[in-house]
Amino acid sequence: MVRRSTSDRILREMQEIRYRLDDIEKSISRWNPQPLEISESELLSLPDHLRRTYLTVASKGESNATEVANLTGHCRAIESNYLNQLVRIGWLAKRRDLKRIHFRLVSRRKLKKENGASLEICKHEPVKLSEEFPTCQKNQTGIVAPRKMSVKCLSSDYDGTISPLDVSRSESHVPLETRVMLRQISRLMPISIVTMKDLPFVMPRTPFAHAWAAIGGLEMQVGKRVVKRECLESLLPSISLAIDYARAHVSALGVEIEEKQDSEGRIVAFCVDWRRTGDSKAARQEVEGVASYCEGLGLRLLRYQNQPFYDVYPVAPDKGRALQETLDELAVKSGILYLGDSEMDNSAFRASDISIGVIHEEASSQPLDCDYLLKFEHVPSFLKILFANKLQFSSDFPMIEINPFRSARA
Repeated sequence: MVRRSTSDRILREMQEIRYRLDDIEKSISRWNPQPLEISESELLSLPDHLRRTYLTVASKGESNATEVANLTGHCRAIESNYLNQLVRIGWLAKRRDLKRIHFRLVSRRKLKKENGASLEICKHEPVKLSEEFPTCQKNQTGIVAPRKMSVKCLSSDYDGTISPLDVSRSESHVPLETRVMLRQISRLMPISIVTMKDLPFVMPRTPFAHAWAAIGGLEMQVGKRVVKRECLESLLPSISLAIDYARAHVSALGVEIEEKQDSEGRIVAFCVDWRRTGDSKAARQEVEGVASYCEGLGLRLLRYQNQPFYDVYPVAPDKGRALQETLDELAVKSGILYLGDSEMDNSAFRASDISIGVIHEEASSQPLDCDYLLKFEHVPSFLKILFANKLQFSSDFPMIEINPFRSARA
């Protein structure tokens, strides 16, 4: 009862966050005068640090330096400097209210001049994409013609792809810049999320999506239609025994047991995570004992290369199958672009037309059976240039690299 109450509370809090984001959008639409609609090419002309500050102010409508700093993670003095730079070049306006200065978008953005000369951002020319990504698009086999495709559906994993990987469950989120671009793209084509997380967790965090294939395909939702894997019901008793055993043996060591629930609140899978334990050696010994117990029950254990966690499932999840079933529900036949970051995404990579592996410090690119590679920190920029290019993918986008480890497809 306590666990369910906690889950309900977290779900309500996430729903409230979603409602507040909707209120922000409505408040922006009521601004008078209306803010200027900035084109993607103009937005990309800003350096990364100023663009992030600008988007933070845009998401709130009006902010002071302290509020912006709390959202970006920078100190207040740095954000105050960035905000005033944006004011000087005409991207923001400011007003003083008692002791605080508030910044907001302007209705007409004109480049101001100082001493008869145009004011430059940070005393240098705007950053160009080719300068921002100097090491991208290198192919060890030689120069090849760029591959192009009209994207008709964007499908993506969640953890480590559009959300940070090394964070607790309660802190997991889609970063602001990525969320803004996905919301823009979702107005032009369907977006689906294919994840190992469950529906109650992922849906409030990805309100821009049109479909979700959760728990590795054990449960799927498109609109209000929910579909479950047929074999799931008979295996739930084994999952219940396994999670009770895990709680009894590893909870005292600080090992986290993350439940994966279906839409009816039943535990259908779980994750054993010892990343934040105080005694990693003792924890590792105990979690291996839990793993052996789960395998003895006939459950499927999923390990990830060099990662201090594993998943326990009633049957082997198949993201490729989950992606195909989602596309069938969305009636999408071609033009599928898939983003993922782990070996679990390989089957989905093979089921898509264009596959991009998202790489970061905690993941190796070698096992990924994808066409191209993209650094996690460049995901927002990739989405921006895809949107600016009218959803036409090209392999010569500056942040895209050809995957030298990709295995040949049949």
